[in-house]
Amino acid sequence: MAPQVSPHFASVSSQLHLGGTVYLYADIDGDAERATDFLLSVLRDTPELRRLAAPNRLNAKSLVRIFGLDQMRAVGLSSYEADEHYRNRGFIHASARVGLLRALGGEPEPFELADIAPEGADLVWEQQLDAGALLEVISELSALGVGMNPAALEQSLDSPLLSFGVTLRSVLEDLKTKIGVVLAVDESRNLWIPGESFTFPYTDFVVQLDGLEELIDAVIRYAASDPFVRATRSEEWVIVTAGIRLPPPWNAYEPALIKEVATGRTYLVSSPAFLKECLATSEGIATKADFQKAMAGLPTEGNGMLYLSPKMTRVMHAALDRIVSKHGPAVQTHVARFLLPDAGQEHGWALQNRPDGILFTSNSASSHKATLLTLGYAALLPAAVLLGSTWLEPEPNPL
Repeated sequence: MAPQVSPHFASVSSQLHLGGTVYLYADIDGDAERATDFLLSVLRDTPELRRLAAPNRLNAKSLVRIFGLDQMRAVGLSSYEADEHYRNRGFIHASARVGLLRALGGEPEPFELADIAPEGADLVWEQQLDAGALLEVISELSALGVGMNPAALEQSLDSPLLSFGVTLRSVLEDLKTKIGVVLAVDESRNLWIPGESFTFPYTDFVVQLDGLEELIDAVIRYAASDPFVRATRSEEWVIVTAGIRLPPPWNAYEPALIKEVATGRTYLVSSPAFLKECLATSEGIATKADFQKAMAGLPTEGNGMLYLSPKMTRVMHAALDRIVSKHGPAVQTHVARFLLPDAGQEHGWALQNRPDGILFTSNSASSHKATLLTLGYAALLPAAVLLGSTWLEPEPNPL
């Protein structure tokens, strides 16, 4: 140990695994402000970037406070190999969760969506979100000249949302929600976009929305007077569906907004039949070997979780292949390829708020070493492009 140990080392090291493929600790107390000050100087000195914001009105101290970065004291990463996966951990040690850190939710809660995800689910994701915290960040940035100006932002927040009779402010201001998504991919059914060569596999989905009862009730009231929308009610459910048949390829779906009367919980679904299948599940994704391998050792409660099946990672790489074949390779596609889980490999991830920070855990085919290398390349390549375009301009033609 160093003669003078960092005051934050114990808090971070207690969340990590020592002795594996990767172990990193960094005391970053005060570094956020210095890094932000450097980036602002780049903005001020680069005409191409200056248009993105009003850098002369910005200062590093205000920005790191707004984002909550001034509360970050140290970070750590660790990885070790076990059972065909790397067990990865990352920890952000913070004195308080404010700004963007607060937007990731409050106290950890048991993960629920795996209980209803059917056996054939290929993606299961749920995430707490404090929309009020995001709104505060956006408002404070607006006052500094980033994004919409304050008057336009206030007008946008207080204007009626479409024809629903509610405002964006009333929906977001105190919204603490949990968003959940279940996807099931059917690779045997390819859907074509008219006029395009692009295809995608038919995918059933359930999007679970909590805490949006005011907005959902407004949508239901609106549906009663719209001839293109149909609302049906029972003692248990209110179901809003399209009143017309959708054009191809979307006519493969029967999209619906479904509210459970007893709980106020709302689902946006590819079809009522798929939601019924999910809610009737007794032995679903949690009993599958791929899911158990992906989530082994990860927290069973927290503020966010993600599961990707082997089929899902294969489909994601196939979609990237189609983009590259149509538009050609680019820096973004190379970085995306490196960051994606390996094709055909299951992947599990969880986020958990702790009293002294935020813990990220994952079971992946790659360790944090690959992540660090990728982030390094992602930072260096745009910098090289910028240098080349700014200083290495061709000599003027004397003729």
